[in-house]
Amino acid sequence: MSFESQTILITGGMGGIGREVARLLASLGARVIVSDRSTVRERVPATAAGATEIVTLDVTSEENWQNVVDGIVQRHGALNALVNIAGVFTPGIPFESMTLQQWRHHMDVNLDGTFLGCRFAMAAMARTGGGSIVNFSSGLAHIMLSDAAAYCVSKAAVLALTRLAAKAGGKHRVRVNAVLPGAIDTPMLWGNLREGQDPQALIDMLVKQHPIGRIGVPLDVAQAVAFLCDPANGFITGALLAVDGGQLVD
Repeated sequence: MSFESQTILITGGMGGIGREVARLLASLGARVIVSDRSTVRERVPATAAGATEIVTLDVTSEENWQNVVDGIVQRHGALNALVNIAGVFTPGIPFESMTLQQWRHHMDVNLDGTFLGCRFAMAAMARTGGGSIVNFSSGLAHIMLSDAAAYCVSKAAVLALTRLAAKAGGKHRVRVNAVLPGAIDTPMLWGNLREGQDPQALIDMLVKQHPIGRIGVPLDVAQAVAFLCDPANGFITGALLAVDGGQLVD
């Protein structure tokens, strides 16, 4: 697997999974452009190969998307792949207590941000011979948690968006796929820890939901992303790939 001469944009690239995806793709030779709402350089992942650029991107802003994608094409000639990781998850909000503002915030970032990324990236890729888009959904697109309603619905919508974008992108040689991570050891996961809860009790509970007998680590997801981005896998589009240790088997 090699990504020489490939330019890849990663949204949410400062997060736990984003950093690992950036590190792996860079180690495989890609030119990795990390985007986040912050450009604090100390948080940029170390890379084993290639240079990592940092750009500021609010994924809910059409203007931001246009500027970032246009800038990448101008500097590097093409955008070969987009990894749409940026997302929000606010757990512990009972369905009957969720405000419209909380609901809309999840939809704005998780769904609208992914849509905008697909739209602007696809338009750019169509002009330069195609490319690959990997969207991030979640196992919670299928496992409904009543205290995470907005997240579950937004991630379920990302699955429909992915399939639709794959159909639209075919004529442009743009592949669109999605990964559905299970419980992954990241700061977002630890946001589920309730006050006074034993951390090991949380892990034990999550492990029981994964037949493989452990929770995931960011590298598990990064390897799946690299597989889907790889130009060698050019016949794979519209795939919804669970990276969850069997959580969705039931």
